[in-house]
Amino acid sequence: MSDYFDRVERQIVRNVEAGPPRSSRLQSAFGYFALAAAAAVVIVVAGVFLLTRGPGQASRTGAPSHSHTATVTFTASTIDPRASLGPAIDRSIRILRARLGGVFPGVGVSRAGDDIVVTAPNANAGARAKILALVGTTAQLAFYDWEANVLTPNGKTVASQLQTQNPTATEISQGANAAPGNPGAGSMNLYDAVKLASKQPESSSPANSRVGPQYYMFGAPGSAACAAAAKANGTVPAAGQHCLLSGPADNKPGLLVGLPAGVNPSQGQILTVRRGTAVLQAIPPDFAKPTPLGDPSAQFFVLKDNVALRGSDITNPQQSTDPNSGQADVTFGFTSKGQREFQEVTADVAHRGDLVSGLGQTLNQHFAVALDSQLITVPFIDFKQYPDGIRADNGADISGSFTITSAQDLASQLHLSALPVRLTATG
Repeated sequence: MSDYFDRVERQIVRNVEAGPPRSSRLQSAFGYFALAAAAAVVIVVAGVFLLTRGPGQASRTGAPSHSHTATVTFTASTIDPRASLGPAIDRSIRILRARLGGVFPGVGVSRAGDDIVVTAPNANAGARAKILALVGTTAQLAFYDWEANVLTPNGKTVASQLQTQNPTATEISQGANAAPGNPGAGSMNLYDAVKLASKQPESSSPANSRVGPQYYMFGAPGSAACAAAAKANGTVPAAGQHCLLSGPADNKPGLLVGLPAGVNPSQGQILTVRRGTAVLQAIPPDFAKPTPLGDPSAQFFVLKDNVALRGSDITNPQQSTDPNSGQADVTFGFTSKGQREFQEVTADVAHRGDLVSGLGQTLNQHFAVALDSQLITVPFIDFKQYPDGIRADNGADISGSFTITSAQDLASQLHLSALPVRLTATG
């Protein structure tokens, strides 16, 4: 019987990879600089695996063997300081019902004060871990004014140094050996990025993507702790570089959970990134296989955490096809609020481009799109063509190194939406 269920599972996975019929394409108001995609999400495929394994172990009466009711309690806290917790919890409940319903038929998601209680009937022994994995999916999409927020190693924004022709600021803004936002365009390794971020003062604002600090733990170059971390990750320690032992975590005790076997806290250096600063991974060369956070070759940028537009401001994400390249992409529209915010941020970018350009030199400015802690793209705004920014009435598209499956998965995850609250398992 196990061979039968394995064959069924493989067939379902093939059906997922084939995907549904392609949907119609939204027209893009700024298709000439189509956004480059950086995420290949596998939540849909993972969900199918979880769904097929349960019935695959069921008896002929339909009841799973060794079934029980799995209950997980999460305490909610706000992510967006502008949002009230109560309505955000109610919206999260609707999202979680959609996210979990395909994996746990009959799942219950209810509210108890500031807690959300997930109850999965007829669950097997691994149900709790599956619930935690699916609830932990974030897909937080954020748009930033690039030059106004990205920092050079001196801690100043790129925008504040362009008119003085600071070479590092110019490289991060315009690129040199690589396009803006890519490794090699003023990026740095993780330790240097976190160290720079840790020196920035706390700055609380409704525009922050994160309401609390982040903690990282690093090992010293050449240390036994770094050797243990490299062994655990299947990598080779980088000579002369600090290595990531654990993190990022929302609290210091959380760092202990991620420590490699044989490493104790006394062997690590903790760095704290306060609210108001974000560390984002540079756009990876292979979007289907992003470089792991702790890999010595991974590169990063530090930004002031002032989000101009959030994933909650986009609508109707769906997999489509780029008419120019024929490649799979993801299209989406904007809410009325999102349209205003997108036009405002692109107007700011365009006005600055006009201001800093001169004497025959054109310095187009950029906005950045990030998915969770990873940059997706840093496209420019042609201030001559769009002197007052870009209207977003007809939506936008994210295109690049997608397969049909990965584009469908990203669209599905954006459609389900990121949770508007941070959830911590408490029971």
